[in-house]
Amino acid sequence: MAQETPVLSVRGLKQYFKSGFGKNKLIVRAVDDVDFDIYRGEVFSLVGESGCGKTTTGRTIIKLYDPTDGEVFFMGKRISAGYLSLKQGIKALKKKMKDEIAEIKKNDPSNQDAINKLKAETEEKINVLKEEIQARKEDMANVDVDLMKKVQMIFQDPIASLNPRMTVKEIIAEGLRIAGEKDNDVILKKVNGVLETVGLLPEHASRYPHEFSGGQRQRIGIARALVVSPEFIIADEPISALDVSIQAQVINLLNDLREELSITIMFIAHDLSVVKYFSDRIGVMYYGKLVELADKEELFKNPLHPYTRSLLSAVPMPDPNYEKQRKRIKYDPSTTHDYRNDPPSLHEIKKGHFVYANQAELESYKKQLVK
Repeated sequence: MAQETPVLSVRGLKQYFKSGFGKNKLIVRAVDDVDFDIYRGEVFSLVGESGCGKTTTGRTIIKLYDPTDGEVFFMGKRISAGYLSLKQGIKALKKKMKDEIAEIKKNDPSNQDAINKLKAETEEKINVLKEEIQARKEDMANVDVDLMKKVQMIFQDPIASLNPRMTVKEIIAEGLRIAGEKDNDVILKKVNGVLETVGLLPEHASRYPHEFSGGQRQRIGIARALVVSPEFIIADEPISALDVSIQAQVINLLNDLREELSITIMFIAHDLSVVKYFSDRIGVMYYGKLVELADKEELFKNPLHPYTRSLLSAVPMPDPNYEKQRKRIKYDPSTTHDYRNDPPSLHEIKKGHFVYANQAELESYKKQLVK
């Protein structure tokens, strides 16, 4: 299953959206300083309520959005990067230099050597940051097509994500044509092969999306992702629009593909019962932050963050007696946390178990851990 070298590494990822102008300007921190690794052959799930930043994280990783800040590495190569923190660092250095020069002039107006030395040191630090900004811009501009083919995405809505004016063959073959394949016989062979892989028939290739059920349309979306032989798939809530029986079929299909083709999967969902069955590790997101990350057994056994506990308390069980007695845990961050003097960060509280907390909370969580 998992190996020590990550297939995908996300470092300090931020995705901010701006709305309005001037005094009415609003900045939405959809993803705010997220870090995690995904290892070869595993299923890593991101869970959380609607609007917490799960889908935005996936779309930023696959470069549908340019990140505001942070870096994304795939198979050891940086494929996406933003530079907000670097720009802020340059601004902070200039302000610090200005304040220190003012202090020098106040205490010793004739000490020009100290001022020149300070300017030179600051300029050197600024140049390092500028070089890193340029390097990140170049990485964003120079797309490695062969590498990016190995990353594919299955979208949430099986209706909206398929072009109604294209046949199934055209939809699935589009990725091959973009990648440079021109031989129609090769394309037809690959399309038919991938249709059979996802449980459809070659004769379905000539039909249009509206002629299929929701589950079949989602299989077409999976086939489109598989046809270019990816090594990493981002599955963005691929079962949320489907009936329960069809959900099981799609999950079992993804499980079979993972085992047969050794595909690594990042699974985005809000249904914890599905995630528990399907995942190896789980990351919990809340308002753009990753608040807890652990193996699935550890997370369900030792949920530490109050939001994780709240999510788990909402999972329905097919047991009427349990449901009668089930108590929902409400999470209100304004009353649960006090971060005014002790800001939080992501800590590894136990090997492989990370939680977003300040020092006071960390000590409390350590006492809660089940041996």
